[in-house]
Amino acid sequence: MASRGVKLLGLVLGLGLFAWVIRDALAQAQGAEWPPIPWVHVALATLLVIAAHGCHGLAWAVGARHVARGLGLMTGTAIYALSFLGRYLPGKIWQIGAMSYLARDRGDPYQIAGYSLVFLIIFQGIGASILVIATLGGQVPGAVAICLFGTIVITGFLAVLYYLASGWIVARLPERMQQKLKGGLYQPFGPLLLNLLLLAACWLLFATGGYVLALGFAPDWTGSWAQATTAALTGLIAGFLVLIAPSGVGVRESAISVSLGSMGVEPVAAVALALALRLAMTLSELVWAGLGALVLMGPKGRVE
Repeated sequence: MASRGVKLLGLVLGLGLFAWVIRDALAQAQGAEWPPIPWVHVALATLLVIAAHGCHGLAWAVGARHVARGLGLMTGTAIYALSFLGRYLPGKIWQIGAMSYLARDRGDPYQIAGYSLVFLIIFQGIGASILVIATLGGQVPGAVAICLFGTIVITGFLAVLYYLASGWIVARLPERMQQKLKGGLYQPFGPLLLNLLLLAACWLLFATGGYVLALGFAPDWTGSWAQATTAALTGLIAGFLVLIAPSGVGVRESAISVSLGSMGVEPVAAVALALALRLAMTLSELVWAGLGALVLMGPKGRVE
């Protein structure tokens, strides 16, 4: 009952915040009509989001193979895709719990949970790094190249940093936790670097999807890819950090709308874009969850 109450509270607060943003947008627009739906842009953005979620799941599987030895890339991606629906419950532990449960026959659930927790934290760290790079480099010539190069550099730096620091981190844990989590927190450098590069690609695909939607809903907007990246990543990260809002609902859309409005996008167009991105991401999550369920129920999902 308490969990349901927290979920309901997060949903009400998130949607209430977004309703306030919509009301403010309509007031500023002074009765302007909603922009027509740019179906081609929406379709392309949805494909980019689907590709992003694929990179996300594959990244988890790359690292999980070194924790759960019997886990293949296809099965690992399927487990992550299905467990991602746990984000629609309040808190982030449900997704981690689902990954540990679905992979329980292939490795130690405690180690899988430890790896998954670090994976989600690093994912947000990479996203925040790209957000900073896009914000600082968005107004200079060659912003796209700067963002891409900066993303590769920071991703490599984080991989080296974690590889060198993981042993120190484990040594600081209580002895009982060391025995349970050591295998889950350590990653060979090669798979670790590939893991982080896939996570960076995931964020860049999300950002590009937001930019494509901006081109469709606000064709007169003269903003850059880097600015659209800043707005999209601000909303996505804000939605993740607000633990009580299921999948960041309302919070994500509000942050994206406000960010785009501050960059010169018409308020109504910014709200429409945020809604379209939410629908694209939800559709992508359902597609991947369905594919993941099919894989796990088939021969590939059985323990070897």
